[in-house]
Amino acid sequence: MANNAHPSSLLLTRTQADAARFVAQLDAGLLATTDIVIAPLLRIEGVEGAVDLDGASAVIFSSAKAVGFAPVGAGRRAYCVGAVTAEAAEAKGWRVQQVAQTADDLVAALDAAGPLVHLSGRHQRGDIAERLTARGIPCTRQVLYDQPLQPLDPAAQRVLEGDKPVIVPLFSPRIAGQFAKEARDLTQAHVLAISPAVAEAFEAGRPAALRIAAEPTGIEMRRGVEKLLRETSLP
Repeated sequence: MANNAHPSSLLLTRTQADAARFVAQLDAGLLATTDIVIAPLLRIEGVEGAVDLDGASAVIFSSAKAVGFAPVGAGRRAYCVGAVTAEAAEAKGWRVQQVAQTADDLVAALDAAGPLVHLSGRHQRGDIAERLTARGIPCTRQVLYDQPLQPLDPAAQRVLEGDKPVIVPLFSPRIAGQFAKEARDLTQAHVLAISPAVAEAFEAGRPAALRIAAEPTGIEMRRGVEKLLRETSLP
């Protein structure tokens, strides 16, 4: 999509499917004048083994990816982190009981007797099962998929080393850390972090600009990206 007439680029480091979904929700007019580069910094791999929900009163999903690897809900109860996760769970037959904005919010507000099972990826933040158990709500964790990291694609490196602003939305501390480590040049990078924990990845090497979304939600990330695209397109 390279076009020197475009004033800025958008670099997405999520999986291909997640990146495409995010792009589809952005202002089409802004994208018409933006180079888009998708360079995933991790891949998703299912983990072998049957899911054991015997004795569980409900499950917890902290990501939509976990829903994809989980069995059909068949009306069983689920507690979710994030609206996208809740939508995926409902579409797969789970009966969503509660939706929290973050893992911390879920741990603080969840009201259930247990026992619960947190169905997650191998790498997850929030220690949901451990913290709920400490609160007196028995919860265990089952890993459904792995997220091995990948190097930054050469095409992405070339965009970052160019002479145009590059908008880089980052959605997790682990991916932010990998991006900060892999990127050879951050002088054109305008980073939008979904949370302060994500922004911490850049303490050692500062990008051209670093902002944090107003709230840790997909909606605020879209708004933040669109704002940056408008700003970087000004003469």
